[in-house]
Amino acid sequence: MIYFLPLLSQLDTVQPAPGDLAQVMGRRAPGDGQWTYRWDAACTLDANGGSVLGAGEAGRWRLCHNGTVDLTAFGVFGPETPADDALDALVADETVCEICVTTDVNFVRRHCFFRSGLTIDFLGHRVTAQGVEPAAHNDPFGGILHFAGQKGAEVRFALTQPLQEQYDIFEVPDSRDFPLLSWWQVSVNNREGREEKEIDKLLRVTEIIDGTHVRVNYKMGWPLAAGRVMTWRAIRPVCGVCVKNMEFWGNPGGEGPGAHPLVFEYAVRCDVSDVHAYQTYWPVLLRRHNTQYTTQRCSLVNPTEVVVGGTGYLTQQIHCLYGAVRDCTTSNARHLNDFTGSAYCLVENCHGDGDFHGAYVTHGQFEHDLTYVGNSGLLSFANSGPTWGSCAKRITVVRHVGCWAIGFAKISDLTLQDVAMEQTEKYPECGTFLMNVDGLQMRGCTGRKLVLTQRSRRSHRPTVIRDCWFAEGIEVTRQGDGAVDADFAWTTDQVKTGRKEE
Repeated sequence: MIYFLPLLSQLDTVQPAPGDLAQVMGRRAPGDGQWTYRWDAACTLDANGGSVLGAGEAGRWRLCHNGTVDLTAFGVFGPETPADDALDALVADETVCEICVTTDVNFVRRHCFFRSGLTIDFLGHRVTAQGVEPAAHNDPFGGILHFAGQKGAEVRFALTQPLQEQYDIFEVPDSRDFPLLSWWQVSVNNREGREEKEIDKLLRVTEIIDGTHVRVNYKMGWPLAAGRVMTWRAIRPVCGVCVKNMEFWGNPGGEGPGAHPLVFEYAVRCDVSDVHAYQTYWPVLLRRHNTQYTTQRCSLVNPTEVVVGGTGYLTQQIHCLYGAVRDCTTSNARHLNDFTGSAYCLVENCHGDGDFHGAYVTHGQFEHDLTYVGNSGLLSFANSGPTWGSCAKRITVVRHVGCWAIGFAKISDLTLQDVAMEQTEKYPECGTFLMNVDGLQMRGCTGRKLVLTQRSRRSHRPTVIRDCWFAEGIEVTRQGDGAVDADFAWTTDQVKTGRKEE
């Protein structure tokens, strides 16, 4: 039998039989929605106010859907009704693979989920966090939506042989404990700095080589000597989560009431698109131990804080692999894109204005093999100090414009092609390239001045400066911590200096 009911509250008046259907035309008033429920006489699930209705030991009305559910099924028709309970219920329902948000919504709790295979589409509506529970002190992981994988047991051991650079076969104590296709957080003991470690990545075992070696889905970026202590922690990641089409507004008042929308931790193939944020505190999108992901067409305008470290970012990516950030913009932010301990990532067609804190940065925690194409904004690589190691390797920047390029730390094999640095009013150093001569190669670059320093000596390739123009020439540092070796030589070809006549 099919019951036609003008209001959801009238379900209580029905005496259903197994398999009966009820078509409901409204929650608050007839006509404000349309939902179909099926009577499941054997169901003992807890009622959640939307997709599962009823009381007693058994027997529930189950919402009929094809995997996509709207928050209005839970009575959320706007920001006046907090959307937290509805969100929790739908994320917990494994039959739901897409949550649609068809009105503006407000959240008052900070949610942490372990859930895979889910899309949340806000359809361009405004998301706020007015009255949200206070954030923990110095906790950028307290986002409104935090998707996190689960951690398991650790295996810790010392390497009996060196681990080669650009090699994907790793030593383990017993390969039987590292099953094929299992996921692990793989890290090494730190050096002198508190976070100075060459590897801390989310990796997957792709082949069992022999009793003490496995292949992983990553070519090691830095060599490790025998005796270094490795830690492998088993991980069950979240996979295939997509969040899109959100307009997010944060709160004034600093860290406690501050809000930001998204955190992904121990996550695989979790994509974000078309998220546009205003007045946030911590990064709009914070990723840690992510792999194989895309962030695209996102923006941040005027965050509430840009001076405190970690605040005012569009996206921060910590220990990430194989990510792509495309078509994103920021205005008056701290950073558009931050890589910390990350590798094999791409940033393309992204643009920052009011970017004097650095639109594109790396911390210097042994980042490697990063590529920037067609972007604009201030560049600062490996510049966060010895706590992280001040190291980076094989970063390539192509067709970039900005006001300052900083690469004076222990960065090796930096490549700059068709990069223009123009002098602006913010810093006296604007228009300058400040570069480490350790395999540096510059082609087709223009700016006010090139300053060369030397803090590392790793590279096997020559330093080459070709087809460039610097109004005030090239300055070589000969004294102090960054002094260039007296016998150092580099290749210059078609490098011009001096101002052009207007």
